[in-house]
Amino acid sequence: MLRLRSTRAALVVSGVVALGLCLSPLLGAPGIESAVVFGLLLPPCAGAIGARVVELLRQEEDRVEPAEVLADATSGAVILAALPTAILLLNTLRNPVCAPLEGLGFFVLGPVFSVILAAAVGVICGALFDRPRLGTTAAVLAPLVLALMELWGFYATPAIYAYGHLFGYFPGTIYDPDITLTATYGSFRVLSLVWLLAIWASFTASWNPETQRPDTLIVARRWRLGLTAAGLALVGVFGMAWGPELGHRSTAESIEEALGGRLEGERCVVIHPAELPRADAARLAADCDFRVRHVEQVMGVRQPAPITAYFFRSADEKRAQMGASNTYIAKPWRREVYLQVREWPHPVLFHELAHVVAGNVGTGPFRIAGTLGGLLPSPAIIEGTAVAVAWEPRDGLTPHQWARAMLEVDLAPPMSEVEGLGFLLQPASRAYTASGSMVRWMMDTRGDASLRQLYMTGDWEAALGQPLEDAERDWHRFLREEVELPEEARALAQLRFERPGIWGQICPHRIANLRAELGAELGAGDDARAAGTCREILELDEGQAGTRAALVGALARLGQRERAESELSQLVGPPSAAPPVVQEARKQLADALWRRDRTEEAGAIYRALLEEPMSDDDRRQIAVRLLALEMGGAGEAALRGLLVPRRDAQSDAATAMHFVARLSRVREDGLAPYLEARQLQFRQRFDLALPLIERARERGLPSPLLETEARRMEAMIRFGADDLDGSAAVWRAILADPASDTGERAEAEDWLQRVVWARAR
Repeated sequence: MLRLRSTRAALVVSGVVALGLCLSPLLGAPGIESAVVFGLLLPPCAGAIGARVVELLRQEEDRVEPAEVLADATSGAVILAALPTAILLLNTLRNPVCAPLEGLGFFVLGPVFSVILAAAVGVICGALFDRPRLGTTAAVLAPLVLALMELWGFYATPAIYAYGHLFGYFPGTIYDPDITLTATYGSFRVLSLVWLLAIWASFTASWNPETQRPDTLIVARRWRLGLTAAGLALVGVFGMAWGPELGHRSTAESIEEALGGRLEGERCVVIHPAELPRADAARLAADCDFRVRHVEQVMGVRQPAPITAYFFRSADEKRAQMGASNTYIAKPWRREVYLQVREWPHPVLFHELAHVVAGNVGTGPFRIAGTLGGLLPSPAIIEGTAVAVAWEPRDGLTPHQWARAMLEVDLAPPMSEVEGLGFLLQPASRAYTASGSMVRWMMDTRGDASLRQLYMTGDWEAALGQPLEDAERDWHRFLREEVELPEEARALAQLRFERPGIWGQICPHRIANLRAELGAELGAGDDARAAGTCREILELDEGQAGTRAALVGALARLGQRERAESELSQLVGPPSAAPPVVQEARKQLADALWRRDRTEEAGAIYRALLEEPMSDDDRRQIAVRLLALEMGGAGEAALRGLLVPRRDAQSDAATAMHFVARLSRVREDGLAPYLEARQLQFRQRFDLALPLIERARERGLPSPLLETEARRMEAMIRFGADDLDGSAAVWRAILADPASDTGERAEAEDWLQRVVWARAR
């Protein structure tokens, strides 16, 4: 095989690419990413080898047996795949080995299987064409054409994943770490094996060793082999037809059938789980209708056709049905968005709808912002527009505040590194926030016409009216001089933005799987197994500060206080973790002490934490714990059962309501009805929650933080209960309150727009 120039050239190319991938922690080992790279690179080369084998044997042999042709082509394909596999395996000697068997499995089922099949296709091409160059060209183009056909599936269906016999598996999102080797991939490769055997059988049945050409007459003498080839091909065709049932592909119809529910609103069609209560589905549809209208107003763009919003039961179902698990997706050209069912209002729906409505000023077949007629996307403009339009606070801070916090902790990426495809190399949290704040600043200073121009042309400087570097300096000056920043924002920014992007992470997929296991173990109260999983994660990446905080809690609950404090000291540093992570670890340590009736020690930790900068949510949780310790007796027992349940007891809604009822018997203020209203609000029983939150506010709550949150809850509950006037009154009070921060005022303004829309509707 090494006598073939095509083999030698392919080996050089694959070896050089493999060495280049070794420079990346993510790509430098057998795994899904490297399998995608070589699944696209190697099959055309293997096809050329298969075609050249036929020509070489024709030139050198008087009689060429079919087995000899297939054996030579297959061996060439195996050699071609073995070289990069060996290089990447050797590279694991200097980098951590994350999931070696799974990574090797992706490589075997991906490029290894693909090159063998591509070589067989190359043999067929070489045999059918008398002109060697024509046969080789056809063999090279076959994998590329099939890959383009799968790209059409990405365009024409909701799916973002793709299975291809000549390239393997493309998972869809390159930044979603939750990707595993599944039985679905295995069943697809069973079909690939069927097609491979069909090709081998058909070639053997039709090849004439004397003429060195396919011969229809010889098939009659080898009819059993011909029938076998036809039968195998028929199985392959049936497998393709049953693709949606097998999970190898999906369609809008198959997804709607799997979910089972459909509700048509004024501007949206909501496809939802059949078991979702009709009232909850109606709220989703109404929320979608409102947000479409909201985006139209902000952008000055009209959305002419209804948008279809798919709401899946879970991340696992979403991954199986359309390819993305924990990543939310929009397809502007299909006018569709894909999400999981979450709390109401849905926290991501606004952002994804912005992508679809913005598509009305997008370019190219995908209706997005970009260059080359929209064929080269501009992710910073696409995502920055969605963040800027769906201007929603997160953890009490607006995107402008988060962007300024990034500047303060020196984590803000330069816009020159965010624009274009450089966006994908940045940590997603930083890139989204920076581009969103920049686009919003441009809208506020230059009007919505500048946003439409930016989206249509993909040209920052034309839309800004000045060089990007100059505009970036003006934007930074605005952030530093005009955006207020709470004291705790810097610490929160360190926690949110310090993690590198997926390309710089170590073992992101393995760690994602382990974190899923950790969540299940913590939910089940199995602290011993959770501690072991934490250590396994930390062995792969010591920088997983959140995992170390979870380990502190697990060890403390197991009664291993010294070991818990030892892990806590590693978080404190040096090097020190972000303060919110350290605070979470200390809170878990205090919770464990409280559970063991060591109330004085727990109280000392809680009181110390309250002296530090933190988010209002965290401060409320700790304040309620201190309140419980001060109460003592039955009230403390009720709150302890609610906030830090026993390790061997499941915490669910019924249990929570039991402890709330116990609390109501010993406290006359509004704390018990507040907690009960919170449980009912989460389950969208606003009719039952409204009298409770009213009672809670009438009786008064034990801290200003709880009063503030109760007021916010009342405003949302009144809207959910169709008391629009009451909801508007509360939101106006929040907006007029001098104590309200920027995030609270932004939320109030958004809800008041929702009230106006609901009244008109």
